Amino acid sequence: MENTAGESDESMTLQQDRLLTKREKRELVKKEKLNERVKSENSGKIKKTLLWLIAIVVVAFGGYQLWQWINTPQPDPGASSILSVKSDDWVRGNPNARVTVIEYADFECPACKIYSTEVLPKIESEYKDNLRIVFRHFPLPQHKNALAASKAAEAAGMQGKFWEMADLLYEKQSEWDSVSNVQDKMVEYANFLVLNTDQFLSDYNSDIVSQSIKDNEDEAYMLRVDATPTFFVNGKKVNVNYGYDDLKNAIDNALAN
Repeated sequence: MENTAGESDESMTLQQDRLLTKREKRELVKKEKLNERVKSENSGKIKKTLLWLIAIVVVAFGGYQLWQWINTPQPDPGASSILSVKSDDWVRGNPNARVTVIEYADFECPACKIYSTEVLPKIESEYKDNLRIVFRHFPLPQHKNALAASKAAEAAGMQGKFWEMADLLYEKQSEWDSVSNVQDKMVEYANFLVLNTDQFLSDYNSDIVSQSIKDNEDEAYMLRVDATPTFFVNGKKVNVNYGYDDLKNAIDNALAN
């Protein structure tokens, strides 16, 4: 009987320990939620305080330098994942290349045409297997038919001819950039590339194509892209005001590191 009572007491102690553990877990969860709430409230208070301080500084000092500081692009925390090559990216070149050049471009942009037809071919010829090029859409709102061109390239890509359509769009840029019925012109180019035009039109007007372009745009905004073309070399944004040399220097630096 003594042994049985001892075992019973021990069993009760273990059960109490288990109950206590569960209780502690619940309390821990409550504390975590409370801490998150407090942090959120404190963050809100800090933001409000900063806004008041900014307003005071603006009034006191004219605000020009502060305005510059506020508007200086800051890297987004998710930039590294955005700048990794994804399975749905349009990529050409060696998949194992040491250098990856990501371009955000607009098919109606004259500068993008120059880079696509003159600068990038020269770069690719020079660096060969050390380089891969990634194209991402960033159709500018001021360009009337840029979105339609991106849709055409995406639709052609679904039949395996993204780059062929991209090259054709740049080559024929002056033909389609201001036409009123741009879809007809895109179908004409699809015919030229011997695509299935029914499938092309279906894809051209599909939600999948529209969403692919929007995803590129959203990521571009997260990266503070505000002009085309914008290049990133191994994840670093490159100022390409001087064309070929700027891009070449960035690639050389990437290869050296």
